[in-house]
Amino acid sequence: MAEANTVSLQVHSVSSTFHEPTWLQEIREQAWQQFDTMPEPRLEKTDLRKRGWETGTFAAASAKPAAEASEYVTGVSHPIALFADGHLVELKVPLELAQQGVIFTDIHSAAEKHADLFKKHFATVVTKAESKWSALNLALFAGGIFLYVPRGLQLEVPFEVVHAISADAAGSYPRSLIVADELADVKVIETSFVASGRQKVTNSHVIEVVAKQGSRVSVATADELGKGPTYFLTRRAELHKDAQVEWLVSDVSDGFAVELVESVLKGAGAQSQTRVIGLGYGREHIDLTASMVHEGRNTESEIIMHNVLCDRANSIYRSRTEIVKGAVEAGSEQSDRMIMVDGTARADAIPMLLIDENDVKRCGHAASVGKIDPNQIYYLMSRGIPKAEATKMIIWGYLHESVEALPSESVRQLVTGRIERELGR
Repeated sequence: MAEANTVSLQVHSVSSTFHEPTWLQEIREQAWQQFDTMPEPRLEKTDLRKRGWETGTFAAASAKPAAEASEYVTGVSHPIALFADGHLVELKVPLELAQQGVIFTDIHSAAEKHADLFKKHFATVVTKAESKWSALNLALFAGGIFLYVPRGLQLEVPFEVVHAISADAAGSYPRSLIVADELADVKVIETSFVASGRQKVTNSHVIEVVAKQGSRVSVATADELGKGPTYFLTRRAELHKDAQVEWLVSDVSDGFAVELVESVLKGAGAQSQTRVIGLGYGREHIDLTASMVHEGRNTESEIIMHNVLCDRANSIYRSRTEIVKGAVEAGSEQSDRMIMVDGTARADAIPMLLIDENDVKRCGHAASVGKIDPNQIYYLMSRGIPKAEATKMIIWGYLHESVEALPSESVRQLVTGRIERELGR
């Protein structure tokens, strides 16, 4: 009972820190009860039994963002929200966007200032009931944005949310909600700067996207998850008729993570693409599932996953396509490629097709796991290129297209720098 009381105090501490309305505090309490009663999850290739579910203690005030995060934000010209340990530090958004009806604010302010719109969509795409870690996020979420783009508004500049997480931070639980109204067009970037040497706590990050009829949403993420904590990441989009959602997920890490990136194509004619770039080093363990669920008629999806593994990194990449009964004329393609630079690295590429509809346009997959072709190395070395540089050139040829697809120069440079740093070790 003492532990339950402690957790109840933590939930109330987070809620009171952000001066949330009573209805939102009640949602947090219900989510905690769901988390507390859920059994320990079991994953096929990832052992969670020794990871624990410690959450630490929420800090009522933010720490100063790390210099790297502050410098990065300084060089960004588009709208941006900077959070340090779940607290809003800086919010930059042009006045003219607000005048056009765009809402770009922290998720805690949105619950009060835009209550009707927020309540309509909040926790409807990623619910508390689907997993132990999604319930934990809903109970303790701190930091993240609410972005609403009104009907017909097409925006060229991206919106970015930056999370700076210090070494002293307890578990991190950011949550963002993106709503694109009919025929809207928007790009969003989420970037994380995580300090090394963090305590062994459980973290749960969530992004939920509502793409209404005819809208286009692009979401890019740049993760760098350090060793020590356990990271759970849930990113899901709900697509209505003729909507399009693109995910561009980049991860350069040596941490322990379980991630889901999913699009649910509910409306007819919906289209989605997920592109994943990964570089694991040290003793990284990542269990990542890229999922497409086809529910509407004439829907299209594509999954492209590229992963490079160094040192003793271990990655499990699952590409999953589900075509439910009634989703006629659906089309889907999967392509997974994983390269092991060192003999001590390990990779699993697991394509999955779950088809419950006879009338399918196409549904295919391709997966490969292996080392760099020594003939390619030999060819470059015969032209006078050192072996280490030849290896980097081949890896960059493999990753370049996905990195270039990221929606801003600043995030492309950030991801490029992280990859270069690890390849140069």
